[in-house]
This record gives sequence, C-alpha cells and structure tokens, in this order.
Amino acid sequence: MEERVDGLTLNSKLLICIKIAVFWGIVVALILYASKIVQRKDSQKKYDDFFQAADQIDVLFLGSSHVLNSLNPLQMYQEYGITSYNMGKPGGMVTEAYWTLKNALDYCDPKCIVLDLWALDRNYKYLDVMNGTEEEKVCRGSVSMLHTNMDCWPFSKTKYEAICDLIQDKELRKEFWWDFSLYHDRWSSLEKNDFKLNNTLYVLGSEERKEFLKKPKINKPEDEVGTISGYSVSQQYLDKILDLCEAEDIQVMLTFMPMVESYKEDWQAANYASQLAIEQDVLFYNMLDPESNGVIDYKTDMSDSSHLNARGMRKMTSFIGRELSNVYGLTDHREEDAFGFWEQKVSAWNEKNKNELQNCTDVYCALGLVDALSYNAFVYMPYDSVYLHDETVRELLKQITGTDAVEQAKDTNGPYLCILDTTNGKMLEQVGEAQEMYEDTVFGEIEYIGLRDFSAIYKNEDYDNNFLNMEEHIKDDMQIVLLNSAGDVENVLFLSNS
Repeated sequence: MEERVDGLTLNSKLLICIKIAVFWGIVVALILYASKIVQRKDSQKKYDDFFQAADQIDVLFLGSSHVLNSLNPLQMYQEYGITSYNMGKPGGMVTEAYWTLKNALDYCDPKCIVLDLWALDRNYKYLDVMNGTEEEKVCRGSVSMLHTNMDCWPFSKTKYEAICDLIQDKELRKEFWWDFSLYHDRWSSLEKNDFKLNNTLYVLGSEERKEFLKKPKINKPEDEVGTISGYSVSQQYLDKILDLCEAEDIQVMLTFMPMVESYKEDWQAANYASQLAIEQDVLFYNMLDPESNGVIDYKTDMSDSSHLNARGMRKMTSFIGRELSNVYGLTDHREEDAFGFWEQKVSAWNEKNKNELQNCTDVYCALGLVDALSYNAFVYMPYDSVYLHDETVRELLKQITGTDAVEQAKDTNGPYLCILDTTNGKMLEQVGEAQEMYEDTVFGEIEYIGLRDFSAIYKNEDYDNNFLNMEEHIKDDMQIVLLNSAGDVENVLFLSNS
C-alpha cells in the first residue's frame, strides 16, 4: 500500500511536482525565446560570426567606428591568411575596448590586438554620465551604442563587471543583464529579420561605407600641440589593456586612423601614443597626417571627414595586414583544411562585391569596385562628359591607371578611353579624337575609333558589333564595359550625372 502524505500518495505528489517543474520550465523557455525575438538584432548581427569562429581568431581589432570602417577581416584573410575579427563600434571608448577584449578572451585566444586610440584624452568612465555636462540624449545615445557591444554576450562574471564599471545608474544596469526589460515592448515593430537573422551589414564585424567625400577640406592644428596633460581615465584603461595583453601573451599594435578633420586633442593623443609605444616597445601607426602616412588619399578614400570609405578600407587593411604578417609573423591559414569557414566567407564576400558592381549606378563605387576586383574593363567617356570635370572621378582614374592622361582628356573635353586588361597586366589609354587605334589584348585585337559625335570599339574586325552603345546611350557620361577573361561582355554600366 502506498504511503499517503496530506491525503496524496507519494507518486501523486511526485507527479504534481514534475508537472509544476515542466510548466515553469516551459514558461522560462518561452520568456527566453520571447527575449531573443524582441531583442535588438544589431549586436547579434555584428558578433554572430565571432561566436562561430572564435577558436580560430588570431587578431582582434578594437576601438571606435574609425576601426569599424577601416579594417576588413575577410580581405585580410584573402591577402595574408590572417584570421581576425573587427570589434570596433560607433563612439567606442578605450574603456569599452578594455571590456570588449575581456569578454572576447572568454571565447578566443588571440595572438595580437590592433587598438585604435581615438578619444584617448576623454576623462570619464561612466557612459550614462560622461562628463556630466552633456545633454541627456547624448548620454542615452552612448548607452544605446553600448548595447551593440554588450547584448551579444551571455550573462557572465565578466559582463557583470563590465556593466558595473561602465554604467553608474544601478537601475540602468539591469537592462544589460536582462535586456527583456528594455526590449519587451518591441512586439509592434518586429520584422522578418527578428525571427531569422539576415546579416547584410557587417563583414566579420566590420562595415564597408560606400559614400565618397568629394573635395575634402583638410583641417589639422598648425601649431605644436604637445601631448595629453594629466592622466585621463582613457589612458588608465590603455595601461590596463597593455597589462592584460602582457599577462595573456598577446602582442599589441596601436593606431590612430585617418581623419580629414583632426583637432588638437587628436594630435595630443597621437603624440602621447607615440611616446608610449617607444616605452612599451610596441608598434604605433599615426595615420592622421595625409602627407606622411603614404597609405590613404583623402581625395578618394574618405566617406566623411572622420571615416574611410570601402576604397580607403581596402588600402588600410592591406597596409595593416602586411605589417601584422611581416612584423608579428602571424600564421597564413589559407592552405589549412580546418579553415573552410574563412574560405566560404571570402568567396561569398567576393561574389557580393561582383554582384554589386554588376548593378552599380554610382560612378565612384563602380570605378572603385573595378579597381578593387581587378576587373577586365573598358572605361569610356564621350566628348564633353561631365565626369571629365569631376575631380573625384579623375583622381580615381589616375590611381587606377597610374597616369595623368585623364587630365589631358579634361583639357580637350575628350573623348577618353581606358582599356584595363588585368589578365595580362596591361593598361592602355586614348585621349581625344582618334580615327584608328589597334591593340592586341586578352580580348583579341581591339580597334578603337573615338570621334566627337561617335565612338566604337570593335573586336577582331567584327564591325557589326560595337562594344559601346552609340544609340540609346550615346549621351551618357560614362560607359563601363565589364568583360571576363575570355573577352566576353558580362555587363555594360551606363552612368550619367543627370
């Protein structure tokens, strides 16, 4: 006979307990699922690939949006075989970089970090207070951007310590530890991507900007600015990062990324970093000065006064990748079977760029992608094209061709033709009117006729097929004929300033 407890058998009591446990388990699971659904997805999008590949990451990029828009991990892998991840975020402070690194070290074991030192002069720690003089919306914006760097991390001792260190308001801290309290009212604004993560913005944490800053006005201090006075909170956290890296046997590279408009505080921070780098025996690259950095051309490589565009990002990534490879001797993983994740990501990224080029309607992005992807192409501008008088277009073409021929084309009003035979490493230009020009290229023997009112490119004496469209698009300001390695036309871009 079963023993009774308060009128119930032990089996009945156990069954009730099980049912209660299952009920509350379901409730908790539903709350966790709901929390995941209503959560803002920008943090997940930025770090989803990090968690997939953390155990293979050799380099972490830390800092603000200057890092976010300057270093592309996929390009770095494609060129040097270096595995990396971009942890930069808009408005990111050195204090945040310290805690981002601490959180990341719970998942990965990097060989090196690249840390940018923008805002090294800032003398505050709490992002919800800042200097105590900012408007509430500025502080709230700073807190909101911290969510981008923090929401992705599961609750842990490190995350707890980070929030206590960066947020002063104890009530506000709760939205980082249990963000359902912040996002629970997003039900009415949920979208398709809230149920299925679709990351089209970030490239292993980095962000490519497509805009081109035209006619940049360079601003920098004219007088000697010295270095940072005192010992700011940001400097203290820089020392904490250096101590942490020494303890974890992580090498350090310091940078100050390019800015068209730089101020006394920026140069003071750069001067301090230069001195510190000597004392700590670490590399520091000050990219603020366009006359000395030899990497970035402010006329073509900026999206605004403070951030690189995709073209500038490619240049900076190549430079930093080369330094990481040569100085630190990081392993080239491109021939290792275990790194298929990176190969797949690079392939998808290149395909995305090719598709973007094929559908490009912006002349600057089109020329930038033709150059970046080393595309076989004909670039043609007719007589009196407005692009001949566009300084940014001319600068791009001069960088692509390595000549000043397009300047002559501007003076004569064209027409202008550039033949990019990248398969054979050949580049040909024709300026002004030309009755006939014959050239042997990978596409075959090319005959070009360039006149004020008509131009033509024929292949192998096939005069029935003109590579240029002189009917519907005769008045367009530029035609870019994209060709494959066999000389077949893949697409023609018709670009106009109107």
